[in-house]
Amino acid sequence: MPDRELILEQALALSPEDRVYVATALEHSLSGEGNPTSSEEFLAELQRRSAAYRAGTSAARPATDVLEDLRRA
Repeated sequence: MPDRELILEQALALSPEDRVYVATALEHSLSGEGNPTSSEEFLAELQRRSAAYRAGTSAARPATDVLEDLRRA
């Protein structure tokens, strides 16, 4: 099994909260924003995203769809 498949399998076994943390850290690393440096920053980011989702100003997709897209890429 390639390293990335093993890492993905391990990440998917994490709790939902830990998966959110890992996904956010990865997203930040790709966008050049760096990782959240404190739990307060992380909480603020989660609250911002939650508010955007509730307001209908952000797109949301089921994680299974996103992962399937990644597997195909």
